[in-house]
Amino acid sequence: MTEETHRTWDIIFKWLGLVGVLASAWWTVHSYNQNRALELAQQKYTQQKDEEARTKDQNAIVFQHQATLYFDAAQAAATIATAMDPTALDRNAITPKALKDAQERFVQLYWGELVIVEDRRVELAMIAFQRCLIKKGAKCKRVDVNEYDKPIDTKKLGAEAKPSLQNLSLEIGACTRTALQEDRKIQFGHVKSAITVCPYD
Repeated sequence: MTEETHRTWDIIFKWLGLVGVLASAWWTVHSYNQNRALELAQQKYTQQKDEEARTKDQNAIVFQHQATLYFDAAQAAATIATAMDPTALDRNAITPKALKDAQERFVQLYWGELVIVEDRRVELAMIAFQRCLIKKGAKCKRVDVNEYDKPIDTKKLGAEAKPSLQNLSLEIGACTRTALQEDRKIQFGHVKSAITVCPYD
């Protein structure tokens, strides 16, 4: 082999070595970037799942509190209506202390806690009951619009559902039921249509 050929091969091998080093460096950087991208994607996915879990937990806490307040409102309204509605057959079943406690609880809910979590339907039912309560059950009226600010359809209420403390109390329960069914996807069993409906749906 001549010195010229030897030099040519030497240059070729050096270039091949350089190309090999560069290819190896490129592969190392490429692998690092891929691994880093995967790691960042995994971190993002984990953070997203953690955030979803936190949100779910927070929603569960809010829902639990909302449901408790809904049930408290329905119970307070039922107690008041039973004791104060002139047409109530079982008025004497409510003690004066139970009535006083229910009135206090209703006022607390109406002006405070329930406002934070109530659905528009429940809000309208509470307003109708509170207005009727102020009139001591005389000449009661419903709020005349539904949750979408459209006139309510009184035909779906039935002739026996005149606005009285008892009927307005039942409507708080009915509006609570539809709010929980529609907003929270809760099913209360497979029953035929309830007798009492929420006029504000």
